[in-house]
Amino acid sequence: MPASAPDISAETRAFRQLMGQFATGVAVISLVPPGGGVSAMTINSLVSISLDPMLVSWSLQNSASLYDAYAGAEAFAFSILADSQQTLARRYAARGDSALDPADFEPGPSGLPVIRGALAHIACRRFAVHPAGDHTLILGAVTGIAQADTGSGRPLLFFGGRFGEMAP
Repeated sequence: MPASAPDISAETRAFRQLMGQFATGVAVISLVPPGGGVSAMTINSLVSISLDPMLVSWSLQNSASLYDAYAGAEAFAFSILADSQQTLARRYAARGDSALDPADFEPGPSGLPVIRGALAHIACRRFAVHPAGDHTLILGAVTGIAQADTGSGRPLLFFGGRFGEMAP
């Protein structure tokens, strides 16, 4: 069960602000929860870990409303968002699945739901889960990949607490 969020100290706020100076990409992680349907969450913690075997990781906040579903998921997929998909990033950054729109998704690698029009998709099975402070680090073994044919698409970025785009 996730722990409640502790009070944030001045030092913690300063560290968060400092780390906000590190630009990241934005992705939506999606899965099929028990009972069916789709669950989705915006993240900016997707990291490539290994090529052999192909592994990626992401971090799940222990106080996330969907913590149990994501921490226990056997399979999940990432959609790497394009700069034109900021609305989707905001939609799936909301707590819970109340804003979920099934029209945003299509079957992706390994049949998992992914965001339509994203730059790339990565399907995974759970490889390992590790407690990491107020987050849980989840590693996925890659089971399928797909890249958009656009070639000219640019990624959606997150920097300084805001979504942004790469300059042309």
